[in-house]
Amino acid sequence: MITLAVFLLTATGASGRWIWVQWDQARQLRQEYQPPPEGMVLIPAGKFLMGSDDPNADFDVPAIREVFVLACYIDQFEVTNREYRDFKSDHPYPDGEDEYPVTRVLKHEAEVYARWAGKRLPTGAEWEKAARGTDGRKYPWGNKYDRSKCNLRPSPYQTLDGREVEDTAVCRLGSRKMAVGQFPKGVSPYGVHDMCGNAWEWVSDVYVAKIPFEPEDSWHRSGIIRGGAHGYGLRHGTTFHQGCEPLNTTCNDVGFRCVMAAAPKSN
Repeated sequence: MITLAVFLLTATGASGRWIWVQWDQARQLRQEYQPPPEGMVLIPAGKFLMGSDDPNADFDVPAIREVFVLACYIDQFEVTNREYRDFKSDHPYPDGEDEYPVTRVLKHEAEVYARWAGKRLPTGAEWEKAARGTDGRKYPWGNKYDRSKCNLRPSPYQTLDGREVEDTAVCRLGSRKMAVGQFPKGVSPYGVHDMCGNAWEWVSDVYVAKIPFEPEDSWHRSGIIRGGAHGYGLRHGTTFHQGCEPLNTTCNDVGFRCVMAAAPKSN
């Protein structure tokens, strides 16, 4: 009898939570929001398709499923060297690269900048929805790869059966970082730029390995980076690909952009 009572209470609790979640999501969908701050765009509340069932996707890409994301504002462009120098006056970078994405930034440093700016790093779900919209597209502009719409390594080619693969004989030399916003035809459905290529972008999620690592191995404490970079091929630039970077290191192709919660309009 006690076991049955516990079961009924548990079932009722689970049902109650489900009803509350559905009610709250419906409320979020009805909510109107203030226009985004300058330099940001609104990502509306709602579900989108996250992950991929593509057999060529990396083993750690989650299966495609519906995910509900609360409304947020996201930076239209990656944070630039000029913007980062406003925060850190001794930030070094080459002459003429004011509008290039800031790179060589640790995840912790990106988080500190975001707090200074009154923002935060996006979650993986927020980043992915901003990149692909609600229809599960493979790239920000659609499902067909187009080199003219992003800054990725010029290495893809097609096999006789039409599959897109990478020519591993082509090295990364010749590809380079560029100023933000150079590929307006490659924007996401919400108008967010450079979410495929140019520079990887930190998100707030932590990498959870699906294979065991030794305790001393730093990779099991890695952060997740999204979007690919100028020295990588089309597989890394998909909207669902997840790269990872140890938290105590960074590289000359790892940058970030920020988000903040959307401000509701008062009734």
